[in-house]
Amino acid sequence: MAIVRLARALTDTPLARGYERGGRANKKRPVVPWELFDRKRYTEPALALSYDAASKLAKGEYSAIELFSRLTAGLAVVGAPLDLIGGCAEIPNDELRHADIAMRFAALCKGDAKMTIAYDTAGHARHWTKPPDMEEVDRTVVEVSAIGETLACALLSACMERATDPVAHAIYSTIVADELHHARLGWYYLAWRSPQWSRAERQRIADIAGEQVITIEQRFSKGRDAPAKSRAGARALGVLETKGQRAVVRSIMGDEIVPALDAIGLGASHAWKKRRPVK
Repeated sequence: MAIVRLARALTDTPLARGYERGGRANKKRPVVPWELFDRKRYTEPALALSYDAASKLAKGEYSAIELFSRLTAGLAVVGAPLDLIGGCAEIPNDELRHADIAMRFAALCKGDAKMTIAYDTAGHARHWTKPPDMEEVDRTVVEVSAIGETLACALLSACMERATDPVAHAIYSTIVADELHHARLGWYYLAWRSPQWSRAERQRIADIAGEQVITIEQRFSKGRDAPAKSRAGARALGVLETKGQRAVVRSIMGDEIVPALDAIGLGASHAWKKRRPVK
């Protein structure tokens, strides 16, 4: 087993200042006015699309509990700076709360307070066969935190901007506020870690990031398109249509994620030029 020498090391990022102040535990969050939701204001197609979005969001946020719990353990195992470990340790609780409010919103949209959402845990089993090493931590941060959470923040922000329903707007607002911190954690980690990479390590991470960049537009090419008479209601519930989703993905990738990956020497702009844009 590898020996990690523990020291009170912090990164040179804003995360360190937050860590010294005691983290984000006492931050204020938007209050969701659940009692204001009125199903009768919306058509069934609009409610069905909102239910689908909320139920899938719940499953995604629930899966992130395990991902960030494992990443927290990985950061500790490899001896990462304490503020990175502390910042990551806060995330699973955020994701649990997100899953909770997304499930509650899905139930409101469906009109069934006792509904359940099927969640397959089989995909998690392979993660626990051995302790994570530094390269696995690097890969997880790039895929899940830096790229994944930055993209999620942009997509959920678009949902928030569309949502005029007070419950939907409050839900997306509170999740977006947390996702910003989850994404920043990834970039703070990479700012600390990237100067330490060997040429071979940097190339392996660049290959992983490049594959994400090339395929991401295809993977997020389909939004949720409502029938003409239900479009206004779906939008009020924060449902993101195909055209809007594609525009968000293209913008966040081209304007923020790809340049940020380039800045740490991963050459993502080369992969971005080779992608197959959706039309």
